[in-house]
Amino acid sequence: MIRALYLAGALIAAPVATAQTAAPPAAAPAAVDPAQLAAAERTVALLVPQGVYAKMMREQYPRVMEAMLASMGGISAADAGGTEPGSILDAARAQDPAFDERMRIMTRVMGEEFAPVMAQVEPQVRAGLAAAFARRFTVAQLADMNAFFTTPSGKAFADNFLSLFADPDMIREMSKATPLLMQAMPKIVQKVEAATAHLPPPPKPESDD
Repeated sequence: MIRALYLAGALIAAPVATAQTAAPPAAAPAAVDPAQLAAAERTVALLVPQGVYAKMMREQYPRVMEAMLASMGGISAADAGGTEPGSILDAARAQDPAFDERMRIMTRVMGEEFAPVMAQVEPQVRAGLAAAFARRFTVAQLADMNAFFTTPSGKAFADNFLSLFADPDMIREMSKATPLLMQAMPKIVQKVEAATAHLPPPPKPESDD
C-alpha cells in the first residue's frame, strides 16, 4: 500500500520536475526557419525564465506533495486494490508509523537536490521549446504573442505559465483521478501482457534494485 501511495504521488507530482521530460531521441527534424526561431526564442525566454525550475522545486514541490497527501486521505484503500479499512493514507500510516515524517524529509531533500539538476536542464528546455514554437507558429503569430507578453496581463501570464502546472489546486484536481488510474491499471497490465505474449519473457532483474 505504501508503495502504491508513493507511485501515485510520483505520477501526480511529476509536472513539477518533469514537465519537459525528454523522450527517446528521434531522427533529426528539418531545419527551423531562422526568423521563426528567433521570434520563438524571445517567446520562450519569457515563458521559461532563468532559474524557474530551481525555484519551482524549492518552493512549489513541497506544497504539491502536501496537496497530494491531503487528497490521498479521501481515497479508500479498496480503490487502490487493498483490503485495509479507511483511506490509503490511513493504511500507509498504519504500516509505517514514521510515514508523515519520512514524507516531509523526502520531499525536502528531493526539492533541494532536484533544484540544481533542473537548473542544468533549463537551457535544453528552452532550446527544444523554441524549436517547437517555431514549427507551430508563424513569425506574425509569435510577434503577436511577444507583444502580448509586454502588457501587464501578458507579463503576469508569462511569469506564472510554468508554475500553474504545479499549482496545488491543479494537483488536487489531478489527484482525484488516482482511484480511476489504480482501478484501470490491472486491466491495462493484462492487455499489455496479452499484446506481448508472443515475445520472449523480459530478463529478470539481477537484484531487488
